[in-house]
Amino acid sequence: MRLLIRSLSAIFLFATSAWGQTPYPEITYVHPGAVQRGVANEVTVVSRHANRGFETASQVFFGGQGLSAEIPPREAKSPPERRKIKIKVARDASLGLHEMRVATDSGVSSLGELLVVDDPVIVEDQKPHATPSAAQGVAINRVVAGILSAKEQVDAYRFKASAGQEVTFSLMGSRLYFKRHYQEGGNSDPMLILTSAEGVELASNDDYYFGDPMLHYRFDKDGEYIIAVRDVDYAGAAHFTYSLTITDRPYATSVYPPVISNTGAQAASASGFGIPDGPLALKGLAGLTPTGIHTAQLLANGQETNALTFEVTDLPIHLEVEPNDDRARANAISHVGTVLCGRADRPNDVDHFALPLKKGRPVRFEVKARRLGSSLDSHLRLLNETGGVVASGDDSAGSKDAEFRFTPPADGRYTLEVRDLLFRGGPTYSYGIEVRDDEPDFAVRCDDDRAGVGPGGAVPWFLRVTRTAGFDGPIDVRVEGLPPGLSAQPVTIPAGVTDRCLIVQAAKDAKPAAAPVRVVASANVKGLDGKTRKVEHAVQPLEELYMGGGGRSVWPVETQIAQVVTKDDIASVRVTPASISLRPGEQVTLEVEVTRRPNYKGRVTLDTQLQHLGSVYGNSLPPGVTFVESGSKTSLGAEESKGRIILKAAPDAKPVQGVSIAVIAYVSIDFVVKRAYASAPVAASITAPAVAKR
Repeated sequence: MRLLIRSLSAIFLFATSAWGQTPYPEITYVHPGAVQRGVANEVTVVSRHANRGFETASQVFFGGQGLSAEIPPREAKSPPERRKIKIKVARDASLGLHEMRVATDSGVSSLGELLVVDDPVIVEDQKPHATPSAAQGVAINRVVAGILSAKEQVDAYRFKASAGQEVTFSLMGSRLYFKRHYQEGGNSDPMLILTSAEGVELASNDDYYFGDPMLHYRFDKDGEYIIAVRDVDYAGAAHFTYSLTITDRPYATSVYPPVISNTGAQAASASGFGIPDGPLALKGLAGLTPTGIHTAQLLANGQETNALTFEVTDLPIHLEVEPNDDRARANAISHVGTVLCGRADRPNDVDHFALPLKKGRPVRFEVKARRLGSSLDSHLRLLNETGGVVASGDDSAGSKDAEFRFTPPADGRYTLEVRDLLFRGGPTYSYGIEVRDDEPDFAVRCDDDRAGVGPGGAVPWFLRVTRTAGFDGPIDVRVEGLPPGLSAQPVTIPAGVTDRCLIVQAAKDAKPAAAPVRVVASANVKGLDGKTRKVEHAVQPLEELYMGGGGRSVWPVETQIAQVVTKDDIASVRVTPASISLRPGEQVTLEVEVTRRPNYKGRVTLDTQLQHLGSVYGNSLPPGVTFVESGSKTSLGAEESKGRIILKAAPDAKPVQGVSIAVIAYVSIDFVVKRAYASAPVAASITAPAVAKR
């Protein structure tokens, strides 16, 4: 309750005063949202606010390989919330969505996305084209980039087709929503309507790829036709962008298997339109491809299909053999350490796999389906030799892909059952299930995905670890690839601790610079074989999302950027003493002095956590140490520079040595977004309680 009161109090204080003057830029949308491989393209990045725009844009960063950018001089009358950018896409750049960020004097932007395509991109006309007579002319084998910018808007496109010609219409729009920072503005729910030139409806589709439509049509006669795009509810907004692919080439709607080996044959079968039976060669993946998610095209009758998503694995792959609809006919699997690939071919299809498990040896089952574009909402059950359910799994963190862990109480033959949660099925309901020994391991996430640091300043990155299969050791975290002028002292997440704070600092003479970075976590982990190995994992960066109603959420992203900025609000946060030591039950006072930049006179809030509306997203304090509200001063007015944080160790706090904590000075940008400025690390220790003398 105190946490919620503090959070609401801070919001009230900022709601009654001016927001911070130096927000980071925000990409609300990019138009056109598609760029063609092998050519130069021009796009415009747009922000919903002028003070979060791109007037001082200097660099552009992309996820993946093959994209580069040039920022032309800003036009004199161009509004600051809009900026044209020239983008060159290499011929071998991967198809599909690429993350995009723009660096300015005040920091790196929130994330935008660009769809890389093979066909020429046609930009929607700005004049209305809602009716068949006003429809904009386009051609087949093009990608149309448009915006449903107003309520009741319909975008109609006229094209010619021949008798017997088969054309696929596939739209990307709703799927851009997941990584968009500002989500309170809602999302489009687009649909497609195919008509004759006179407006007679021939076909329509909604929600084929989650919220996005796709339809395929074989034309009976030569002539002109209309493909129209609108929102299902006739909604519209400036950020309702879409990219509509119109193609008569082979189009795959699903692929099998969705998981392929990084050393074996690079081939897969597919369902769709113009797709021959049997395995097809893959283009875009080669032998020894790194494990993980990749996109590739199939070669169908000498033509390249649309891009498809695959998981590349270093494990052997077992393809299901039907019938395996019940436990008695389960596919026999000889060992753990494999990927089971199958498909719910029809409604009510349930697949079974039988495998031997050893007493006390933990096993992890993880589905790879939705993340690869499958329609399957997976549900898993594990059955013992009498058919009893001993474990089950549904959604995993942030995904509809099921996952669970199980430690067998006895040796035996167990049966894994997989199905769609709602018993749906069809060609698009494929899956891979990774079955591994559940080795002790860990994963670390970082909130957030960018750091904008002024000379002499510092910012926090909050880390949160998830340990699995009994691992409880310390984890070391470091940052690789920082630009000149920035440094980050490695931190250790002690055993038993889940949260930590990493500080990115700028030298006093740091010059403007920005670079993509990689945060790495490493630990010595004792495996199931009793041997200790050094394990390293990339830390997952998280994009902050401004949710409807003023809530805050996060979403995993690929790119993480650190930058020396020339514009921010806080020059330094000084804390004394520089180290603290508490016994259980004791408390200590940290004196805090905040130095503002010359032009910032607004409010500042002090904290040791990252929180919003009572939810804690990160915490720099060791377990057992808490903030004491009474006597602390955490809200600094316009003329105030000094505050204090009182911390207390719980009576049962466990000893720790030299844990790096930080005091964070927050400047609110709006109801949700705050820029965070950090003190230098403060070493905190909890000593063992004094032993009473007899």
